[in-house]
Amino acid sequence: MFRSIKYQYSIFSIILLSLITLVYQIGVIAEETTYAQIQHETNIIEHQQQQKEVEEKACIPTKKITMILEDTEIEIAPGDKVKAWAFNGTVPGPTIRATEGENISIVFLNKGAYPHTMHFHGIHDDKNDGVFPVIMPGKSYTYNITAEPAGVLMYHCHVPPVSEHIRMGMYGAFVIDPKDKPLKPAKEYYMVMSEFSTDEKNVTKFLADYYPINGYSFQYMQHPIEINQGDILRLYLVNEGITIPFSMHLHSTIFDVYPSGLLSNEPYQAQSISVAPGDAVIVEAKWRYPGSYMFHSHGFQEEHGNMGHILVKENTTKLTDSVSMFDWQYDLQKKLQIAAAKKQ
Repeated sequence: MFRSIKYQYSIFSIILLSLITLVYQIGVIAEETTYAQIQHETNIIEHQQQQKEVEEKACIPTKKITMILEDTEIEIAPGDKVKAWAFNGTVPGPTIRATEGENISIVFLNKGAYPHTMHFHGIHDDKNDGVFPVIMPGKSYTYNITAEPAGVLMYHCHVPPVSEHIRMGMYGAFVIDPKDKPLKPAKEYYMVMSEFSTDEKNVTKFLADYYPINGYSFQYMQHPIEINQGDILRLYLVNEGITIPFSMHLHSTIFDVYPSGLLSNEPYQAQSISVAPGDAVIVEAKWRYPGSYMFHSHGFQEEHGNMGHILVKENTTKLTDSVSMFDWQYDLQKKLQIAAAKKQ
């Protein structure tokens, strides 16, 4: 009997030990599983935090621009003035220029009497698309966009009726230089095609009274664009009109065209290039012979402000780097539009 009890006790001890061992192993496994889960979740959180830091760092603006919208009056031809809704006092507004991939912060302040926005062509999210929110008079909004794709785009107000806001002057060019593929050395100009109606009661009439380049009629007849013989003239051309295409023609040359103003597109040769409202092109041209040559849009626009001269000088030195004439153009525009309007 004693042996039987001892035997039973031994069996019980073995079972108990096995249970203790099993419970311990289960505990170890559970602890390891819990630790693994914690470590996994920690890794996810750390990855998310790192990703957030990368995204926040990527969104830090490297260029800050202030755009002030005001109701004003500008001169668009000698003796002819129009009321305008102007970015920083001019029509078109200042040309925005950035490098592909650059983060830009645009502070828009609406000092006008009506609601407005700034809509940018290109790639961005809906918060920065310039449709909503609508910026009420006296309010401001900051748009944060990444400059892409490389080429020439545009900006304009997108509050309905959009055609009225554009005709009143709310637009400008947006030039994005390529980051990794430098362009050939050239002398660079921008050309914004505009439409103006002098009839305040019918601002959006189909046939406008003036079709100037960069906001002032025939300005490049008296102030010609200059280029040396054999050098590249690069034109960033956008059509900010609301009705008809502009068919731009450069005299005495055949030129290369980047369709829709995108440098990712293959260029082709042309004698004239038609640009629809809301679209753009980049033109690269050379002249074989020195002289004074005209440029204009084919059609009735050329008799209504869309004409100028290109002075091709005999070449003595060749361009080794690109030269931007944007500042010269904008200074001329301000002198003609603002200073002339104030004198009268």
